[in-house]
Amino acid sequence: MNAADSSSKSVTLPSLALDARLFDASRFPLVRLRPRAVKPGYAFAWSAQMRRLVALWTPFVLVTEHDEHETADDARLRAAWMRTHRATLAAFCRGLIVIEPRIEARATTRETLRKMTEGSGVRTVVVSSMRVAGELAPVLLKHSIPENASTARTRTQAV
Repeated sequence: MNAADSSSKSVTLPSLALDARLFDASRFPLVRLRPRAVKPGYAFAWSAQMRRLVALWTPFVLVTEHDEHETADDARLRAAWMRTHRATLAAFCRGLIVIEPRIEARATTRETLRKMTEGSGVRTVVVSSMRVAGELAPVLLKHSIPENASTARTRTQAV
């Protein structure tokens, strides 16, 4: 079973309207941030795409590779967006999985991720590979929608 098998609602790629240069949604509800998209200034495009993603009102898991070269400005902008859209994000993003293949770097990556997502309401996990992320995504997707999902649905329209 993979993340694509666990979705009860089929979402076709055209309805996603996500920028394929930034996100790979071919295995939706597992959505992967493309590593080559992480360039200085990408946080603005990331924010716009995240608005589209949560506007689907469909649970998803976001997967990204750890990029130690992400600019501080991009990291701050993404963290601020996650805090600002906390209710909506927590209602639909079942998890943020970061891939860090280097075992010696995982603890540092976890701490960086914790600081960045603090107050966002999203579960975060650091794993060793895309294979592990693919196995973990269905587990994260099984979590029920929070009780405040109706509030999040209302706030989504304002996003």
